[in-house]
Amino acid sequence: MVSEHDSLILQQRMVRHDPANLQCREITLRLSPDCRQLVLSRYTEHYGPALVRWIERSHSVSVSELFRWMVAKGEVRVQGSDRWPFS
Repeated sequence: MVSEHDSLILQQRMVRHDPANLQCREITLRLSPDCRQLVLSRYTEHYGPALVRWIERSHSVSVSELFRWMVAKGEVRVQGSDRWPFS
């Protein structure tokens, strides 16, 4: 089982636009609990004098579809030993 704590943090940043406002952003990548989906989440919080707002957007893709896409569209690099096939 995969938990939120198993997420890979791709980006985390805090921006203070002025002394009274703070914006926090985090982008994470994780597997779904059943390990069949790869989930990219974008979380934003905004702190101001009168309010706190937050929003999270998640995008998911099938792991098997992602692998198929990588094989079809990715750059191929082949490495091996001097003897092929192995005997």
